[in-house]
Amino acid sequence: MRTTRASAAVSTARSGPSSDISGVRVLHKMLDILEILKSRDSGYTLTDLTRSVALPKATVYRILSTLEKRGYLDRSPGNAYRLAAKMFDLQRQDSLEQTLNRVAQPVIERLVESYKETVNLGVLNAGEVVVINTLESPLGIRMASKIGNRRYLHTTALGKCFLAGLSDKDIARMIRVKGLPRLTENTITTKTGLMAEIERVRKAGYAIDDQENELDGRCIGAPVIDAEARVLAAVSISGPVFRMEMSRAKSLAPALKAACAEIAEAVRRG
Repeated sequence: MRTTRASAAVSTARSGPSSDISGVRVLHKMLDILEILKSRDSGYTLTDLTRSVALPKATVYRILSTLEKRGYLDRSPGNAYRLAAKMFDLQRQDSLEQTLNRVAQPVIERLVESYKETVNLGVLNAGEVVVINTLESPLGIRMASKIGNRRYLHTTALGKCFLAGLSDKDIARMIRVKGLPRLTENTITTKTGLMAEIERVRKAGYAIDDQENELDGRCIGAPVIDAEARVLAAVSISGPVFRMEMSRAKSLAPALKAACAEIAEAVRRG
């Protein structure tokens, strides 16, 4: 069934209106590409798309790069382009971030009530983590947070969750663009060290920030994963190191992963 839809989309792309209206040919080709991508969840490679829309490879790459930078496309671990969540936001009454905030709020409140530490919900934006929801610990000494805060991927538990969901090639590209700046003496600043850390996150299903973003703070994070195994968001629990010993941080992993699974299911239900 999927092969049939893909073939129909390719046929439409070759014989559709783009061949008749030269003035907006690139726009039509971009729409052709989006229609082709919609036909297969696993996506298409640059070579496949170039062959389908009959444009120079460099032109197709520029279109894909623009759509990817704007958040309308992402790539699979096999480097195939596919529609990203933002594309579907265009037809939703609520954006993905609004939906995440709505369904995650009671979960975040429950985590704070249970563990008395600060809880953050973050999304990936332009190669950084952006906090879109936060609820601080009720205790006098706590980790402070603020909605809209941007953080590096390699220094935070939230960020490591997003990196773990990317291919190694995408991680390497992220390192080239953003670098690995040192924020504390514990910050991972080498590609080898970061890749080893990401492999641990992939195996464990959670990430630890051990005073890597700021001294005296320790954090555990877990990913919110959609039906296509993409990381939609990440949730973290953070506290001062005198209260958040490493053993305690790791002990929170089962509850945190269950909370993230609950959020992911609620997002799927809308």
